[in-house]
Amino acid sequence: MRAITLDWLFELVDGTEDASCIEIYSAVCTIFDRYLSVERVLPEDLQDVGLSALICASKIVRPQRPITISVMENFYKIQKLRKIENHFLTTVNVSSSDFILPTDYFSVFTGVLACNYPPHLVSDVLYHSLYLLPVFYSEYESVLHPPSVVAGSCLLESVSRLLGERDYLTTLRLLVTLTDLNPSYFLKGARDLRRWISKMVEDER
Repeated sequence: MRAITLDWLFELVDGTEDASCIEIYSAVCTIFDRYLSVERVLPEDLQDVGLSALICASKIVRPQRPITISVMENFYKIQKLRKIENHFLTTVNVSSSDFILPTDYFSVFTGVLACNYPPHLVSDVLYHSLYLLPVFYSEYESVLHPPSVVAGSCLLESVSRLLGERDYLTTLRLLVTLTDLNPSYFLKGARDLRRWISKMVEDER
């Protein structure tokens, strides 16, 4: 049910054709999973919780143009969504000052890559990494990985597919230097991502 709800939310976010849609979706997944970790939610309420997470996420990522409840008033109960949104504020930390997303790390990581590769290759790697981010969040196990590892894992998989094994190892060393994390974190994240990609391909057959 979680995966179905997140797929539906991704379609909603992607349908806005907003430049910040990936950032919003990352925030949606984080808020949604934080809430599910502390609250018991009935299957029939998951959609409403997801929508409320979407509204909260848009206020964090683009406060100047948040997605408003009024946009959906013909389809959903406004009062119920507001109640859930207010509940977010008291049960999970959704303040923008303490809300770090994988996309926040992409600019840092790709900035370092730009010192080693031509701009068009860095652009391709970043685009592919952003494409992989929803795949990473498709499995509930993704909550075990911190934002830096999520971003680094997507980046590693992109480099592996686009540039090759040698550049994969170079990128891994750069990630370890930047984050001061053990390389095993990124290697596990990349392995998990590869496994979820394979699972998604199998499910589509």
